[in-house]
Amino acid sequence: MVKNAVRALLQLALLLACASSWATTGAAGTIVSAQQEPTVIPGEYLVLFKARESVAALAGRDRTVAVAMMLEIQGEYLATKYGVTVQNTFSAISESSGKGMFFVRSEKAATDPEFNKKLFDEMTTDPFIEGVSPNEVKKMISKPTVGSIHEKTP
Repeated sequence: MVKNAVRALLQLALLLACASSWATTGAAGTIVSAQQEPTVIPGEYLVLFKARESVAALAGRDRTVAVAMMLEIQGEYLATKYGVTVQNTFSAISESSGKGMFFVRSEKAATDPEFNKKLFDEMTTDPFIEGVSPNEVKKMISKPTVGSIHEKTP
């Protein structure tokens, strides 16, 4: 169940980080979207820390301040221990869940597949980290089907 929650949070972050194309349906026809397999971007990861009980117990401004401090400490932890650069934090997700969430990048892992795997494995087994997911790009292609073009009537 925890794995499903982690996966859902990571997928939500991917949706927030990427622009999406949505299929639409109209009276005159349909636009069909074809999805391609996601492409993993080497050296880029989404990292979710375990929930902090002390942060989850707070509310309002106190929680906002505690989350900001938590994210700063966890970001420094990632940079120091793993040598990654924090590209983005997801403070709204972190504030609602009490879990630090980060988008990180490693230049070395981006160019060295062996190091990429090693770094991913190390972060996955870290006792402070709940989940790690490689960053993926998913493209959608939209194309009109027959009858979807609006024609003028005389």
